Amino acid sequence: MTGVGAAVHGEWTKLRTVPGQLWTVPGLTVAMVALTALIAAGARPEESGTLDPTALSLSGVYLAQAVAVLVAVAVVSSEYPRMMRTTLAANPRRTTVFVAKLVVVAGAVTAAALPAVVAALFAGRGILSAWPRWPLTDGALWRAVLGTAAYLLLVALLSAGVALLLRHAAAAVGTVLTLLYGPYLATLIIKMPEHALHLVQKVSPMTAGLAVQTVAPTSTGTAPLGPVTGLSVLAGYAVVALAGGWVALRVRDA
Repeated sequence: MTGVGAAVHGEWTKLRTVPGQLWTVPGLTVAMVALTALIAAGARPEESGTLDPTALSLSGVYLAQAVAVLVAVAVVSSEYPRMMRTTLAANPRRTTVFVAKLVVVAGAVTAAALPAVVAALFAGRGILSAWPRWPLTDGALWRAVLGTAAYLLLVALLSAGVALLLRHAAAAVGTVLTLLYGPYLATLIIKMPEHALHLVQKVSPMTAGLAVQTVAPTSTGTAPLGPVTGLSVLAGYAVVALAGGWVALRVRDA
């Protein structure tokens, strides 16, 4: 087995042999479907002109992303501060360890996210059966579905980078959740002029990233951005966090 392959196998073994961490992975699927069903059940048909039924059918992402954060942070920071020395003694190539952790994070979250978003879509469509719905053959619909899975993956990678930087699970989870939910909550609490509101929506990783769910042409989604542009904003956050995490792993003592 190659160096990277052995490192990936080791990281996966750590994840699957700790029950509390392993069960977090399917928890993402449960959270996605359950919150979607709850939100869809509370939606009213008279709101169908202002709300995007596809986005409603994928609204469980607001909870599922928190589970993705937990999965990523568990993979990256569960070894700090003591076990990381053992990992680096067994594999002193720190970039290899970095890549292995990201592969396990990406694999675990993607494996849970793909069935989660598809199941949530059909659950939401079933509950919102009285609403006008986009046909299943429509490419924009599946762009929103796969884009939501990509969103969860990017959130997990962002979390992995922050966890490597902070090297403390609680601090990493709190930082990422604040980064995701904080700007959105601020727009609900603080009355802002429209240009300021749009600026916050454009630069916030959550509201920008979830613009990928916009399907209806009359809906502005979570931010006044196109789907690809919005997801690119979140990708930028993830790249910066991962770059910082890689540098931190390379230069710091275990």
